[in-house]
Parts: sequence; C-alpha cells; structure tokens
Amino acid sequence: MNTTRSGDMVSAQIGKMGIIGDLNNANFSIPGTPFNLKNDGETAVVLSVNLWSMPKGEFIITRFETGWNPEIIREIKQTSLSGLNLKWGY
Repeated sequence: MNTTRSGDMVSAQIGKMGIIGDLNNANFSIPGTPFNLKNDGETAVVLSVNLWSMPKGEFIITRFETGWNPEIIREIKQTSLSGLNLKWGY
C-alpha cells in the first residue's frame, strides 16, 4: 500500500477491473470507491474528472495517455466523445 499526498491509502496494484461504458449518457463513478483509469485505446483522451481528494461536484480536465494512469478518480464526467475504450480498476 502507498499513501497519497493527502494521506489516503492506495494500492499500486489492480485487483478488480471493469469497462467504463455509456459516458455519452451519464457520469461514471463507483460509489464510495476510488479507482484508476486504463485507456485501452490507441491515442490519448482528454476527460473531465473529479479526483478522489477533490470536493464532490468539482471537476478538472486532464489528459489520459494509453495504459494505466496514476490519477485516483471519484467520478468521470459525461462526454460526447465516442469510441472510447476505457476501463476502471482498483
């Protein structure tokens, strides 16, 4: 286990994962659970996310490269981008 700058305990390993789908119609979150994002596409994507230590409802825009990304996420905002190949893991 590792500790974030805000003191939250996180694992650098992924033990559970799934597909992030339907961002065209709704935000994505796993209530009460922080998660990492894997971009399984072929190019980087820019998404609006609420990071785990941010106040709920506050979002930042950040770029997610292909592969696993280091951000610890609470919620991904709905987007009109199509064809995304994203996975969550924790």
